[in-house]
Amino acid sequence: MKLVSAKDKQPLVSVYMPTHNRKQLLKRAVDSVLSQSYENIELLIVNDGSTDGTKEFLEEIKKQDSRIKVFSYDEAKGACYARNVAIEAASGEFITGLDDDDEFLPNRIESLLNAYDEKYSFITSALYWDYGKSRRIVDSRDVEITLEDVLSHKFATPQMLTKTQYLKDSGMFDTDMPTCQDWDAWTRLIITKGKAKKISDASYVIHTAHDGKRISVSSRKVEGMKRFIQKFERYMTPTNHKDLCVALAIKEQRSMGVLELMKNVTQNNFRNYLKFWLDKRLPLFVGLFRSVTKRQ
Repeated sequence: MKLVSAKDKQPLVSVYMPTHNRKQLLKRAVDSVLSQSYENIELLIVNDGSTDGTKEFLEEIKKQDSRIKVFSYDEAKGACYARNVAIEAASGEFITGLDDDDEFLPNRIESLLNAYDEKYSFITSALYWDYGKSRRIVDSRDVEITLEDVLSHKFATPQMLTKTQYLKDSGMFDTDMPTCQDWDAWTRLIITKGKAKKISDASYVIHTAHDGKRISVSSRKVEGMKRFIQKFERYMTPTNHKDLCVALAIKEQRSMGVLELMKNVTQNNFRNYLKFWLDKRLPLFVGLFRSVTKRQ
């Protein structure tokens, strides 16, 4: 179902972007949205209590492009609150998001819209991890994402495209979640609107080389995982329970005993646990292996 045609027939796409003290990285993210091949967009940037000159920078750039809308408040309230401010203000039929330290490739929105189908709750894509000197594509397959898939954190993705009303209907972002906020939001979308679709066309870049903390990084990872499990336990299959038991052990940096591992190992979680175990027991070897693979 192609939605990209003559400009006057193109649906408006809203892009939400929370930001906090990332002025030096923010320009790259903003430019990547404004340079999209798909032009009928609005960019809603929420300044979450920045103190590094971000507010002044945003006031200046919004004068240069009428597609930019800026929302600012003095006290930081968190990325989820900021995203919800933008979603509530969005005018687009469709909506997607971008973290202020990441980047859209020029075809991002066009690619997702061309893949859109009414039978899916949202469309997402493969992505790139950018390490500064190298870049690696992640999970470049076309797959449907079921509730069982998302509950086991399969085909995980930081961003997606959906109808704006769908995101509002599903409750937007939970400000009480200390981590796992994207995962939580996408799970509720699938519960309320049905299965999703991931396409192989990688158009989102996660940058890891900068020094600042990513929005998704938190000292409360374990708490976030436990809340997620408690929140969606009634929807989980036995396989989901096993996968999340192993995932929680990894978050806790805890090696599992042989009997516990045998009880919970699945085809989906074995590789993740093996990576964790090797990293814990053979860090020098793993570090060397990763440095070699990043250069390939």
